[in-house]
Amino acid sequence: MDYPKRILIVGNGGRENAIGNALLLSEQLEGLWITPANWGLVDHHAFGRVHTLAVKPTDLAGIVNAALEIAAELVVVGPEDPLCAGLADRLREAGIPAVGPGADAAQLEGSKRFAKQFMARHGIPTAEFAEFSELDALLTYIASGEGPLVLKADGLAAGKGVIVAANRAEAAEGARVLLEEKRFGAAGSTVLAEECLFGREISFTVLISGGRAEVLPPSSDYKRLQDDDFGPNTGGMGNICPTPWATDEVIVEFSRDILAPFMRGLRADGLDYRGFLFVGTMLTESGLKVIEFNTRFGDPEAEVVIPLCSADWPLLLAHMAAGELPQDAVVLRDGACVAVVLASGNYPYGKSEPAAISGIERLQGQGLLELRRDGDAVLPPQVSLHFAGVSREGDPGVYENHFSKSDDSAFLASGGRVLALSAMGADLSAARRLAYEAVGNLHFEGMQFRTDIGKLR
Repeated sequence: MDYPKRILIVGNGGRENAIGNALLLSEQLEGLWITPANWGLVDHHAFGRVHTLAVKPTDLAGIVNAALEIAAELVVVGPEDPLCAGLADRLREAGIPAVGPGADAAQLEGSKRFAKQFMARHGIPTAEFAEFSELDALLTYIASGEGPLVLKADGLAAGKGVIVAANRAEAAEGARVLLEEKRFGAAGSTVLAEECLFGREISFTVLISGGRAEVLPPSSDYKRLQDDDFGPNTGGMGNICPTPWATDEVIVEFSRDILAPFMRGLRADGLDYRGFLFVGTMLTESGLKVIEFNTRFGDPEAEVVIPLCSADWPLLLAHMAAGELPQDAVVLRDGACVAVVLASGNYPYGKSEPAAISGIERLQGQGLLELRRDGDAVLPPQVSLHFAGVSREGDPGVYENHFSKSDDSAFLASGGRVLALSAMGADLSAARRLAYEAVGNLHFEGMQFRTDIGKLR
């Protein structure tokens, strides 16, 4: 297989930043394009390889045309919206190798109803559920039971369409938000009511192509906004990898009871899957159960899993796009990784005014952001800054390495989750300590973050 030297990443969040960082460790890579711009991509050892485009990820025709214009030899689709809209199909139809499932398989994320029916059909353990499209019927169902309940909008809602109700009164209020206020629009026209699972949350990331699967190191996400799991659900306020709760026995259980029937289900249903699979699970008293599927890398899972995986990422992804997954394509690095998410002041309720980010230069001065070497191999830095909700004053459109630019244009916190700071360490404790030392250097108006990521209790 020819080595892909010109790669396009679609999407510009923290996940895509992490994927780009991994690709740039390859010194054979000549050009990396990302659309829209992400100012966190690090390219310390060969300037000029990173370029930006201004095509929206949901502009399928625009993405295909852009890939053809830059002669991309591989396209990696990061976010869920373009995958569910069929971008990977469109790229492959145009003869462009793409990493990402087609629209049919992407329904596993795009429709929670589809995913639940898939799991029921193929014997994959998950929470009991019922589905509703009428408010009165859902309210009657809620009133007939007691205790906590989880309500989920069927469609894509940017990670915000889940309401965890501690009691039936909260569930009734959530039902009105979804089906009466229609806060999530068409995504919430069908609502799933699920039993609330209790236990440890464990995230599994799987590479899938050509009917084969390879499980990457499991991680654990911190969903609630505040310490000790208080506050509203978010897209994720931090992550640890590997997670201590994924024992050898748990990993075997995942492979046997979840992944194996999942792969059989793909074959039985004729779903061609070439890409990443995120499986959110809960380790309950009765065993491991699936909470959700994402048909792409999780975020902030990508920010902790990828740094621990040694691979020739451009070549590996090219193989996956071609419908094959080489044996033992990934070698796990020793140690652990902890990611702490820095969010804006109004997250997750709404937007905040853009605010200048300070302190990146201090981390640079400490050498924490520098790529490392082990012989001929290029290693990730001790600390990685993954940009998500970040814009830049005087956006130049095409850039090299933002740490090397001579201008003083500011980075602005302009989104909900602004940065995910990942730190590598010999173990979880060391990685956690370094992560929070690095976080202490950063500031923007309204910045909020959890202080207990990786604190085992």
